[in-house]
Amino acid sequence: MRIARLLCFLLLSHNIFAQKGTLKGRVTAGGGPLPFTTVALLGTLKGASTNDKGDYEIKNINPGSYEVLFSCVGYQTQKIELTIKNGATAILNMEMKIDSASMKEVIITALGIVTTVRRAPVPVTLVSHDMFLQQASTNVIDAIAKQPGITAITTGPGVSKPEINGLGYNRVLTVMDGERQEEFQWGDEHGVLIDPYAVYDAEIIRGAASLQYGANAMAGVVSFKSQPNREPGIVSGSIQSEYQTNNGLIGNSIDIGGTNHDFFWDVRGSYEAAHSYSDPHDGYVWGTAFFQSNLKAVIGMNRSWGYSRLTISTLHKQIEIPDGNRDSTTGQFEFDVPLGAQFVNGKYVPGTGQVFPTKANFLSYNPDISSYQVLNHDEVWWQNSINVGRGSIGADIGYTESIRHEIDTGTVAEENMFVHDVPYSIKYQVEGNSGLNFTTGFNGMFEFMNNGPEPPTPYIGDFEIPNYHIFDIGGYGVLEKDFKNLTLSGGLRYDLRSISGQPMYLANYFTPEQEEVPAGTQGAYTQFPQVNKTYTGLSGSIGATYQLPGHYYVKLNIAKSYRAPAINELTSNELNPGAFAYELGNINLKAEQGYEADAAIGNNGKDVNFELDGFYNYINNFIFSDRLAAKNEADSVLLGKPVYKYTANTAIIAGITAYLNIHPADVKWLELDNGFSYVYTFLPGQTDSTQHIPWTPAPRLTSEIKLKLPEQSNSMLSGAYFKLGAEHDWAQNDIYSAQYTELPSYNYTLFNAGIGTNFISKKTKRTVCSLFINCTNLMNIAYVDHTARTQYFWAYNGANDPDNFGRVPAIVTRQSEGIYNMGRNIGFKLIIPVGIAGNKSRQ
Repeated sequence: MRIARLLCFLLLSHNIFAQKGTLKGRVTAGGGPLPFTTVALLGTLKGASTNDKGDYEIKNINPGSYEVLFSCVGYQTQKIELTIKNGATAILNMEMKIDSASMKEVIITALGIVTTVRRAPVPVTLVSHDMFLQQASTNVIDAIAKQPGITAITTGPGVSKPEINGLGYNRVLTVMDGERQEEFQWGDEHGVLIDPYAVYDAEIIRGAASLQYGANAMAGVVSFKSQPNREPGIVSGSIQSEYQTNNGLIGNSIDIGGTNHDFFWDVRGSYEAAHSYSDPHDGYVWGTAFFQSNLKAVIGMNRSWGYSRLTISTLHKQIEIPDGNRDSTTGQFEFDVPLGAQFVNGKYVPGTGQVFPTKANFLSYNPDISSYQVLNHDEVWWQNSINVGRGSIGADIGYTESIRHEIDTGTVAEENMFVHDVPYSIKYQVEGNSGLNFTTGFNGMFEFMNNGPEPPTPYIGDFEIPNYHIFDIGGYGVLEKDFKNLTLSGGLRYDLRSISGQPMYLANYFTPEQEEVPAGTQGAYTQFPQVNKTYTGLSGSIGATYQLPGHYYVKLNIAKSYRAPAINELTSNELNPGAFAYELGNINLKAEQGYEADAAIGNNGKDVNFELDGFYNYINNFIFSDRLAAKNEADSVLLGKPVYKYTANTAIIAGITAYLNIHPADVKWLELDNGFSYVYTFLPGQTDSTQHIPWTPAPRLTSEIKLKLPEQSNSMLSGAYFKLGAEHDWAQNDIYSAQYTELPSYNYTLFNAGIGTNFISKKTKRTVCSLFINCTNLMNIAYVDHTARTQYFWAYNGANDPDNFGRVPAIVTRQSEGIYNMGRNIGFKLIIPVGIAGNKSRQ
């Protein structure tokens, strides 16, 4: 009760604090207003963007001295020192100078404060709103996967999981507006359940970020952000429609929002659907259709005492999982079970119905014939910040319910999982004198999962992991000090994870009469034993950046990271239809302990900017899934599938990432952007066939040239461009080849092209609509990405079905036997703005 009274007192009595100051002004370029310029107070969370008149205003600023940063794409970043007095309003106008393609610098780092790319101690990748718009992708992870250091582990076009510097799954934390996206991140065939149309931009921390984000950020963080708040008194939004030629993707999204005095709101509805995709090697790939819908609402207020923001969303997704099932003679894709087959005595009996998918089946937008999943993801996220003196207290709490139904044949789910998450965070941040900032707090989550009951006969229930409870909590403290050219930061964190898994016993195992029974039942099969585990770990980091003459800068960050085993790594005991394997957990696994060093040198000059990053990561008890061999050195097999078991080994992950962007200030119509990634992994003490970590991405080089149409005052076009890009992926021969766990991949080169523009009303000078056309895999090359799981999906005549008439699975021993990536795809994107865009404040 005392805590509740204190919070109410803080909310209702905000005038007890020192009077705040205000900063406002106008930003211009070439004598005219410059909208969408970011204005930020370095070392704080305060900032704003200019409206269509170039005006900005930042309220509730603690008295003191600040560095004010002005940043806008295409213009030189400006930094001015300013003093805010108690209760006063400071006026600061800025004339921006053109700097073609200058990199946007303002970001929010793992330290939770506004800083720049050059001063962030770890490498950070920014994915701007324009970058999301000016591309064609089938999900939100694929939209960022070509950035340096970033890749995606994919299971068809609808399922992608991010990798950072060669590490993925539970080592990369994905957040949306600060809320961690847990869902089913431990599984291979579970993608990130985020509406791609709800994402405005993104920041990617490429390096250990456990300090503030927790254990699952061992490799880094992918932070997606939604539409900023509108200017007070304005209601605006957009209507977005999209079509892609390869898989017929149809997407539509409507967004509307506004700000009335201190109250802001936003509502979005989205829908997308796609049929099977095609590639030059396979033709149409059976089992790759999907659809997704999402409704999302945001309400909140900005007041002198701070802010409060409530987000509610509900997402539904239905997605097919391809299995590569083919006819043994022709190689043509076929149904797992012929349509019309009957189920007699627990076995499918071939009928006289349809065996092969027709073109109408391939072009169907209903993903309900092949093996498919039905996913529901509902969430509530409440964020709060209360100003206290020179600092603020942040208090966030949420609730998510994620439901997964997996259906192999028909309409009855054989696997049903219900996951509930309660993420929470309490943070205190204070802005000290002379550029010293301190942040402390604790965060974590409470998660529990329940399996659904055994399905009715003749279906056989599939239980991947036990019913479980997980409680995570971690406390941390971070210090950052800004000098004139030097920035120092460091901190410590301590984490605790408690895992409790319930036992499960099954009678008549893997028959249509299978049922869950109590412990001690004679002849019962132990699906899961009782599990009670507690893990603790220490994380920390210390980093520095230094600004050198000539726009050069250097960075160095040393971090200690920690990750407790995921529930599937400890307890799996199941036939995984999505992985076409039998997976076993390992109850004896220990927590991973990582030691990482990141170093970088870069330049943010007038004509060229570049950054070269190097990293070295040494991980004790590195956990991965190992394919087991039988005594005769052949595959170990359970229920007709190869067996994998989680194991651990010391691991070394090292590599470099780089980008080089050329944008001559005197040639404003030209941009040339290049990115490079290379990751090398090593498992000490292993044989030649087991000395590399599975799913290590191949080296990759991307290049893109963009030609921009000069702006003309009487033209109907604005921001018009044409771009041509190339991506070269080298062969990956550093693989975990034992038992055909991985295959070497071949090198390939892809070409991409795009064109886009804003159509402007000559009368009002406002955007009427925007059109973007993008083509990926322009030459329609048959290729396989090394981190595409579908390259291992292959079976003959129903061999991937549990009741497959006695046949055994086929093992992929050559890349040509699996499924290839998508062929040529042309995407059309039309955006119609509604209302008037206004000022977006972060207070």
